[in-house]
Amino acid sequence: MSLILAYSEKAFALENSLDVLEKQRAASFRFVHLGEQYTFAHAFKRRVLSHYFPHNKASEWRFDRTPSGKPFIPENIAFNLSHSVESVAVAFVESRDKCAVGVDIERYKDMEDLESMIDMVCHPDERKQLDLCCHRQESFFQLWTAKEALLKANGSGLIDNLSQINCAPSLMNGTSYDLLWQGDLYCLKSFGFPWGVITLAWLESLCIPDIKLVDWTSGEPVTDIIRL
Repeated sequence: MSLILAYSEKAFALENSLDVLEKQRAASFRFVHLGEQYTFAHAFKRRVLSHYFPHNKASEWRFDRTPSGKPFIPENIAFNLSHSVESVAVAFVESRDKCAVGVDIERYKDMEDLESMIDMVCHPDERKQLDLCCHRQESFFQLWTAKEALLKANGSGLIDNLSQINCAPSLMNGTSYDLLWQGDLYCLKSFGFPWGVITLAWLESLCIPDIKLVDWTSGEPVTDIIRL
């Protein structure tokens, strides 16, 4: 059973397959570009799902939410969506467990408050590891996406004390690693690009042998198999 991570660095021409509620949400943004980014991200989510599960057209997917607010599909497909500016990532795997997978994507940007953010959200081990990194800001985003992916997988959402989560291994050797959170053991792995970073979190019990890393930036999938 493979875990699929589909992403696009930037928006491309895509049919607006959003349902009524999604279209209403897109229209509710105060700034047009935010509505356009939302529309692309959710149309991309639908397009990718239909590419791998063609029993549904892009417009036919139906989504619900757990009591904590995490979106899910009634079919036995665990998925998670993240977008940052016009970049988007969707992770999914065949599973009945709605908390099977989480993903977070962040485009690099200058942060004037970087050091205060490090003090606020980083575990002591993470701070020590950051001091060894040549690119401090990019490394911080790697830690941030790891924390977000873990919390999104679990469905708990952001917590007040992010510094209690220790994702220091994200900065060490690039391999996946295990992290226990709220009674569940998750695996985490980050992928760095010149423009940003994506981190995946998935239940260790899924016994994932590989990740299909699929770049859709051209509008067509280009797949790389990452063995674990």
